[in-house]
Amino acid sequence: APPAEPAPAMSPEGGAPPAAPGAEPPLQFEMFSREWQQLSQQDNFDGFRIEAVTQVTKYLQAAHTLFLGTQLRECGYIYQFGPVFQSEGGRTVMVARAGLDGGVSGRIIQKFGTGFEVKASSQTNLKNQQQNIHDAAAEYTGKDWTCGAKLAWQGAWLAGGSFTQRLLPSLQLGGDLTCVAVNNLMTIWQLSARWTEGKNVFTAGLNRQPDPKSPVGANLHEIRLQYVRKLSDRLSLGTEFKLSHPDKDSGLSMGYEYAFRNARVQGLLETDGRVSCCVSDYQGLGFSGMIDYVQGNYKFGVLMHVMPPEQGQPPQ
Repeated sequence: APPAEPAPAMSPEGGAPPAAPGAEPPLQFEMFSREWQQLSQQDNFDGFRIEAVTQVTKYLQAAHTLFLGTQLRECGYIYQFGPVFQSEGGRTVMVARAGLDGGVSGRIIQKFGTGFEVKASSQTNLKNQQQNIHDAAAEYTGKDWTCGAKLAWQGAWLAGGSFTQRLLPSLQLGGDLTCVAVNNLMTIWQLSARWTEGKNVFTAGLNRQPDPKSPVGANLHEIRLQYVRKLSDRLSLGTEFKLSHPDKDSGLSMGYEYAFRNARVQGLLETDGRVSCCVSDYQGLGFSGMIDYVQGNYKFGVLMHVMPPEQGQPPQ
């Protein structure tokens, strides 16, 4: 997968107090577990990595990414370049990337009115057309409900839709259905619930999808339970438990995040033998480490950010 784009700066120290339940707009289905995703989804890499940004205009930036000594490519290096455009107020966002390996990608996000948003993205490899991925989505956020629709091509056509409803100020329920045009028609569905109270967030989800290990095309059901506790404005702790049926596979993960003004520290421990940590300073150096004791996989990397200076400040 291509390297992730530089993350935005963290919120100022202290921050605003948490909003009362029901005061924030309802979440789209894919964002039900956003607190756990923020803890567990780390940008782990190996080797030396440089993220450089040049300010072209007020709304346009040129982004450069360079990997050296990485295992992500056989040649041991990666270079990508592309523009990043964001309009006043962030209602229009356009991002594009092109790499020496032949990979080209682009994404656009456009907001209309107060609750409607359209997204489209495309990813292709000029040397391997089988890696082409294209998708488009539309989302609407109402006062106490949301809905979304998506159409994608990933070697086969995919179409899906989602709907969520806030039943109580602290409780929101939702579901998602995806249809894939293979073997006549394959369906994947998910049901989830999200409960928020103060600094506590609990999510529960059930999904059904075809079992890739089954020779007769049986379905696999999985339950995921996630809990995140915000201990302070900076420190959050979380855990996730998952159990699948009928193979009875299970897993437990525990993670933490400590956020600064322009940096954060993440850690994750999983019962499948993986330990990882990521230290990100969006205006300086960063570090990444991941050890998979079961697979015997080790990744350690150093990241350097080169950001455009603020007005009146010398270049970094």
